Amino acid sequence: MAAPGMKPYLKLASSLVLVGTGLFSLEQYGLGKLEGPARSVHLDGTVLSLLVLAPLLLIAAGAVVFIVGKVRRL
Repeated sequence: MAAPGMKPYLKLASSLVLVGTGLFSLEQYGLGKLEGPARSVHLDGTVLSLLVLAPLLLIAAGAVVFIVGKVRRL
């Protein structure tokens, strides 16, 4: 995940992006398993928006942490 000599902002940014991409992959896998060729699943709009927005927000937060950390170190 993070190398021992990494700066703290890089550790936080990489952790946020890793959790966001992992959550996205888990969501895609779970929705693929729920919706097969013989059945379909209807999810509430709120749940569906949280499933979509949570990984994107984590990845965006990781990018913001990286940029702010990089700018403050210059």
